[in-house]
Amino acid sequence: MKQTLADTAYEKLLDMIYSLKYQSGDRLVEQQLINELEISRTPVREAIRRLAGDGLVDLSTGTFARIHTFTAKEKEDIGLVRLAIDTTVAPLIVLNASNKDLQDLMSIAADCQRASDRNDIMERIRLDFKFHQVLVELSGNQVFTDIQEQLTKKGRLIQIQHYSENGATFCNLAGHLDILQALNDRNTNACIKAMQDHLRPSYASHGVDSKIWEVAETALRTTDVTPFIQQH
Repeated sequence: MKQTLADTAYEKLLDMIYSLKYQSGDRLVEQQLINELEISRTPVREAIRRLAGDGLVDLSTGTFARIHTFTAKEKEDIGLVRLAIDTTVAPLIVLNASNKDLQDLMSIAADCQRASDRNDIMERIRLDFKFHQVLVELSGNQVFTDIQEQLTKKGRLIQIQHYSENGATFCNLAGHLDILQALNDRNTNACIKAMQDHLRPSYASHGVDSKIWEVAETALRTTDVTPFIQQH
């Protein structure tokens, strides 16, 4: 499918937001963007509307919008949904992911670690979320994949904003290897635990209440249903 001017404007604006050219609370002035992107008004407006639909931009009256600032409650909600999705799809990933799929996922994890080692925080954040996006894609469930894509856009901006405000951002990269080991072993329960252990510290660093995580993890705790799935 041919890329439209609105697509181009959207991708450029997304890159600007993720690179902190525009930060939390900053105004996006329509005419300024038209001049900066060298793209006409209608595609720029459509791109801004798409960003608003993604939850990354707040539309205001007049001809400007603002980069969204995530509240503690929003971070908590996003974190819990991510936890629910990653743990729910674990049996499907165990069943559906090929050895080649897991090798490709390992490559992403390795690239993420290398970015961290060279202190390339933005690339590390991008690759961390790519890891989890591909992870859910391996479940073969398109609905979960679409939801995860939306969460990825928001979660990535949350991490970037946290880094901008605090000069640091936490990610348990060793958790990627624990998840991959469980998947290679085709162990659903170990995979669920690895996902929980991986996500919890990251959101705790944003102030998410640990008690809420404990309740969610208890509710999501399950037995290994892989044999049942394989029989059907």
